[in-house]
Amino acid sequence: MRIITISKECGTDSEQVASLLAKKLGWEYIGKQLVAKLAAELHLSESDVETFIKHEQSRLLRFVDRYTCTLVQRVVDREHGCLDDKNYFEAVKKLVEDVYQAGNAIILGWGSQCLLRGRDGVLHVRLRKGEEEKIKTIMKRFKLDRDAARDHIHREERDSKSLIKHYFDVDWNDAKLYDLIIDMGKTSVEEAADTIIHNLKRKVR
Repeated sequence: MRIITISKECGTDSEQVASLLAKKLGWEYIGKQLVAKLAAELHLSESDVETFIKHEQSRLLRFVDRYTCTLVQRVVDREHGCLDDKNYFEAVKKLVEDVYQAGNAIILGWGSQCLLRGRDGVLHVRLRKGEEEKIKTIMKRFKLDRDAARDHIHREERDSKSLIKHYFDVDWNDAKLYDLIIDMGKTSVEEAADTIIHNLKRKVR
């Protein structure tokens, strides 16, 4: 079994890289569609799961156990029990494990660099970009002014970093989590995909 995990900073063309990798390798690309699988696993609608994830990323659920799920019940009204921080994490962990067992997939995000850390046959990739280049990318992509683009980047990256710290107690930017770090400010999507495939062949035989 072989897996590529991709962790990304904001504005690094990560979806394009993952999609091109999937095409070149003939593998499955696991990204946003994991929401549908999570919904089935948790017996929720996809919109409910997306609402929960949005609140997770705003870190409102960090202390959910202290409040015995009452906060989450305001977010998602479930017929049986409540969707809490632990339910969500265990479901994600199970689905990522299922993908690992099936093999031949690219996983974008979902803490996969931590969930599959140390596993055989896995290449962990980090996509980064300089601050100024990220700002220009986000300004163009979302038609934002400079300040709004910078705020968007800081908010997205702060939330991602907080989630990794919350669930795994590691630094999102720790180079030890990754086998390969690519500067997307200096690398095209095509070049990034080819570099990842080259490193995959070297690491996973």
